[in-house]
Amino acid sequence: MKYLKFVPFGIITLGCLLFGGMKLVGAEEMLKNMSNLNYPEWFTRLLGLGEIAFGALIWMPKFRTEALILLFGIFSGAIGSHLGHGDPINSIVPATVFLFLTSILFVFNKKQMSVN
Repeated sequence: MKYLKFVPFGIITLGCLLFGGMKLVGAEEMLKNMSNLNYPEWFTRLLGLGEIAFGALIWMPKFRTEALILLFGIFSGAIGSHLGHGDPINSIVPATVFLFLTSILFVFNKKQMSVN
């Protein structure tokens, strides 16, 4: 049970590595999707770099709060972008799941920090 808390960390990190990595390396499908949302390629790659960095930083207690806040912003922005563009609801499912997991980790992180 003690290690169960690492499951959301792992899911978020893997998602950030996968989706952020696809943006960073310029995967054709990812660039096309981001272009449909009217984002330039440089922004897509910067966003990918941020996702990878923040996904790794959540494992470091010193940077965890800031990384979770920034990931919350990225995932909220993704949901808003897709909804604002009129994309189907299924396009926001990944960002919604990651937003939910990020929120859970943020709450647990705050509780843990107040105990210490």
